[in-house]
Amino acid sequence: MWNRSAVGPLALSLILGGSFMPASAMAHITPVDIGDFNLGTAVTTTERNNGVAGDKGWIDGADGDWGDTHAFASYSFSLVGDGSADVTIALRGRSNAFGGAGLSPGFTLYEGVAHVGGDHDYSIGSELMRAADCAATPGCTTTEGSFRALTSFRITTDADPTGTDASVFEYIGHAYNGSVTLPGANSPLYDGQPYLVPNGDGMATGNAVSFTFSNLTAGDYLVFAGGTNYNAVTSPARGMGLTLTVAPVPVPAAAWLFGSGLAGLWGMYRRKAS
Repeated sequence: MWNRSAVGPLALSLILGGSFMPASAMAHITPVDIGDFNLGTAVTTTERNNGVAGDKGWIDGADGDWGDTHAFASYSFSLVGDGSADVTIALRGRSNAFGGAGLSPGFTLYEGVAHVGGDHDYSIGSELMRAADCAATPGCTTTEGSFRALTSFRITTDADPTGTDASVFEYIGHAYNGSVTLPGANSPLYDGQPYLVPNGDGMATGNAVSFTFSNLTAGDYLVFAGGTNYNAVTSPARGMGLTLTVAPVPVPAAAWLFGSGLAGLWGMYRRKAS
């Protein structure tokens, strides 16, 4: 059974105070656990802060040689109960004590659970799986890491050298601030043509992006977030803030009437039977 890991109040205070090591110094995927949200309750909004090294971690995972998971930040949350919810993720860059003026934000939402503090790009199992996944992708010849911003991917721990107990992150969707065209040599289509990364908001300023994912059902979810400046270097560290809004979707009136009708028929049947 995999458990989600959390960054406690002390770690968060260090991030905000400037004493926290940037994400590149962290060896493994360690999500900030936002918590569990019941699909049967009212709208819930939660905010969490984080930080990354540099301003290109997310967009680097959109190109043809994939990206390094050490260059982004991650968040986890769960939806529990019956029904569904519209989930809005809003990500913004924040100034911080490392000297970064704020992230140019992008993020991807996945369904899945990471091993507690263990998944990283350069475990034997991760490199084995990545080589196989690259070989199965027409045009792929080399990779920088396991992170794929525009599709599903898998990764594992040092304790899993054969890759048989991998964390699998199923792609749901993504969004990013601005509009980025990757050079043809780095296109994820491997066709040598410039590639416009889809679902940018087209805003050249603001250091913020948001997107609503409709009708998500119960499950465990991960958000991987990082920078979208493809020409940026890995320093200084950048701050970010994520706001998660979970809005349960009301049961349609027709479904309620159908359920009420069934209850009425059952009551009539019981009266006749008695």
